[in-house]
Amino acid sequence: MKIIIAMNSASPATIWRWPDSATARLRQEFPQVEFLTYLRPIDRPPTAAAVAEDAPLFADADAVVTWRLDPRLFHGARRLRWIHCPSAAVHQLLGPELIASDIVVTNGASVHAATVAEHGLALMLALARGLPQAQRDQAAHRWQPNQLAPALTSLQGATALLLGLGHIGAALASRLAALGMRVLGIRRHPERPVPGCAELHPPEALDALLPRADYLVLALPALASTEAIIGASQLARLRPSARVINLGRGTALDESALLAALNAGQLAAAALDVFAHEPPPPNSPLWDCPHLLLTPHIAAATPDSWARQADLVAMHLRRFLAGQPLEPVVNKHRGY
Repeated sequence: MKIIIAMNSASPATIWRWPDSATARLRQEFPQVEFLTYLRPIDRPPTAAAVAEDAPLFADADAVVTWRLDPRLFHGARRLRWIHCPSAAVHQLLGPELIASDIVVTNGASVHAATVAEHGLALMLALARGLPQAQRDQAAHRWQPNQLAPALTSLQGATALLLGLGHIGAALASRLAALGMRVLGIRRHPERPVPGCAELHPPEALDALLPRADYLVLALPALASTEAIIGASQLARLRPSARVINLGRGTALDESALLAALNAGQLAAAALDVFAHEPPPPNSPLWDCPHLLLTPHIAAATPDSWARQADLVAMHLRRFLAGQPLEPVVNKHRGY
């Protein structure tokens, strides 16, 4: 049994660099498995010469841990039956060749769900309680409660509209309900209940639900059907007091339309952890919008996130070695 860890990045600063400690944890439990590290960066396309040089490493691999893999590397990998993607997002991995193959794909959505939900809750509380403005006032040594207080709100009694109810959206729904919020959910299968959601609706109901939302929270995968799903017309349906949170993929939100709505006073505030282009360029107007709170795609990050990721891989690997079906798995045709 041979597993390739292909998680190297061209950027030394990435938080997505698989640590040696995670591989050591797997080697300890599975001494019968050979774990090999692929050193070439996977976030830039390899040359034809590099593919020819590296393809033999994958030729007899049974599984790969990676968040992106050039399909030329596994064309001849006849034993490859499983790819684990540590991120929740798999769009960057699911090319036509992989979708058409018999290779099973798993991802890290279940590992990240609670942490991303907590981050989303933190962003919502920060906007509700005026923390971005309070931080600016602190930096300027300003004490102005009379200016800050009128914009403060409470989550209790407010309505949250969750667009996307996978692992992350479902984890957030229960937390918001526990705080006394009314949670409306949009999902492809609204007949399937989600704890915490008072109402579930199909995607076609989005426009009708937007005027009810105090908070619109996006927790969507990157699909053709979700690209710019929230644009100028959708933002115009929200109340001027509404706030927008994006925890899923930056492509789901039209950032230019969001900035226009914020600058025109059509929305109260927004918070983004994901962006259409990461990082936003230094001259992006996103940086300077006073009604916008930004975090650098860190919603899933904790000191023990890689240990929990290794535990997830170990769970799958036990089943893989026993010849049992892996679960949960990514629906490659749906993209999540």
